[in-house]
Amino acid sequence: MLKLFIPLTLLALFILPSSISAQDNLTEKGAFVMNANEEHSFLFVLSNRAGDLQELRTGITKYMWKYHPNDKLKITQIQVDGELKDVPLILISGFDNKAKAMEFYNGLKTNRPDFMQMGMTKDYFPLTKSNYEKIVRAKSLNGYKPFFQQNYL
Repeated sequence: MLKLFIPLTLLALFILPSSISAQDNLTEKGAFVMNANEEHSFLFVLSNRAGDLQELRTGITKYMWKYHPNDKLKITQIQVDGELKDVPLILISGFDNKAKAMEFYNGLKTNRPDFMQMGMTKDYFPLTKSNYEKIVRAKSLNGYKPFFQQNYL
């Protein structure tokens, strides 16, 4: 019985890391799901400059008051561990669906508010509540940008 236990233990040691690695690859490849009718949020990924966070948050708030006064949007500063530990994130929640979130995205492109022109943001995009949760669990944005480009633009 002991002779059988040792090879099975070694086999488990080889299988477990490969399944964890496969899960990481799945996260990197996407594993994101498009659901246009799901509640959406909007994520701003900031350039890591210490003084920008409060100024950017104020700029986004003013933008929301001016262009989306009746949308009941909520702004939240997010901190995630892992790869995103040193990356400030701002989440705008309250979009009913993809169309509403894309309206916000296209408005940023059209109106070009000051905070967008000052290089404070590294990236920004809409995402479903489910995909946001996947990013937070994975502690990484790996794979989301191509998913966004393919499914939103």
